[in-house]
Amino acid sequence: MPDIETTCVQCRETFLFTEKDQEIFYQRNMMPPQRCAKCRSKKAAARADAPTRFEIVCDHCGKHDQVPFQPKVGRSVLCRECHEASRSRAKFA
Repeated sequence: MPDIETTCVQCRETFLFTEKDQEIFYQRNMMPPQRCAKCRSKKAAARADAPTRFEIVCDHCGKHDQVPFQPKVGRSVLCRECHEASRSRAKFA
């Protein structure tokens, strides 16, 4: 199966439906996507049962981000990139 270029029904941008993604969709008996990844994630976040996200400012780099938990006062909170970096450093320590 070759990669397929598809147009998003929401933003009208062209996106690639890769061979690997096609395999996954086929195995799960799902229809091909009609929206690009960005529009799919926006739609999922807008659902009524979507998990609540909380705005934070990273204590390491100062970047604004969102986390899926209520930050506790007095505990540091990291953005996704700093959190991933600290996890990878911990693996090798």
